[in-house]
Amino acid sequence: MAIQGSTTGQLENISKEMIKEVIYTLEHTAPNRALVRRFTLPDGQDTLVIPKVGQMTFMAIEETQKNTNEMDIGMTTQSVSTSIVGGKVIISDELRRASSLDIWGMAGVQIGDAASRREEEDIIALYGGLNGGTKLGAAGAVFNVTNVMNIIATAKTNKFGGDLHIIHHPNAMLRLSKDLTTLGANRPIPTGFSEDRLKKFFTGIVLSAVPFFETGNISRDTNGDCDGVIKTKDAIGLLESAGIRRKRVRDESIGEGVDIIYVTHRYTAFEQDDAQGAALTYNALTPATS
Repeated sequence: MAIQGSTTGQLENISKEMIKEVIYTLEHTAPNRALVRRFTLPDGQDTLVIPKVGQMTFMAIEETQKNTNEMDIGMTTQSVSTSIVGGKVIISDELRRASSLDIWGMAGVQIGDAASRREEEDIIALYGGLNGGTKLGAAGAVFNVTNVMNIIATAKTNKFGGDLHIIHHPNAMLRLSKDLTTLGANRPIPTGFSEDRLKKFFTGIVLSAVPFFETGNISRDTNGDCDGVIKTKDAIGLLESAGIRRKRVRDESIGEGVDIIYVTHRYTAFEQDDAQGAALTYNALTPATS
């Protein structure tokens, strides 16, 4: 028999509010989610097929010459499926009674942070596979303005794409900012990038029309080296199936009763076009504060 009580309807509404906190936190606590190409898996399907076409070339044709330039579409497809991540939160009646804090709201923020961090790490893990696995920079290299301008020149020469952006560790960005005064600094977020979702991660640096973002979720090795990225949104994709799923279960067998909230998120991050980006290996040692 389902367990009912005077607070059942209230708890259901509160748990919905908690999921709103989860979704908001997921959308606003890391930059990568807003800097990839996002797809939604249609209902009733378990795989998304993404087409990709090649590049065509025009030839010069004389007025009396026959057009023999056969241009191949060069279509290929990529099949992508999602997987599940998630967890559960147990909130006891005693905790709710004893606390003057918004327990459900706090739990929602924590869950959103966890979901955001997991998604961010999954996307960052794909940086190294871009550009056929060939990284720009090197271990121990300094993220200074000379190297950065060479990175941008390389990306544009190799036709990475039109909406280029750079993401790196905050310490690497700090090193770059030492080389900049007013040049390239304190700029607004360029058109095409969500200010609402990215303003906390935008460094204020724009060089050669390329904006710079930072995330502390990039892990460093023992020498302080780490991989950032220069890419377009189409370099990496994020496929989601519906949204955050939640299920509330009441369990009276524990203490004076608990509410268990199960939260899951079905998605996958994937390399969509490795020719539209490259990892950036540079040093990001923590600077001395004295």
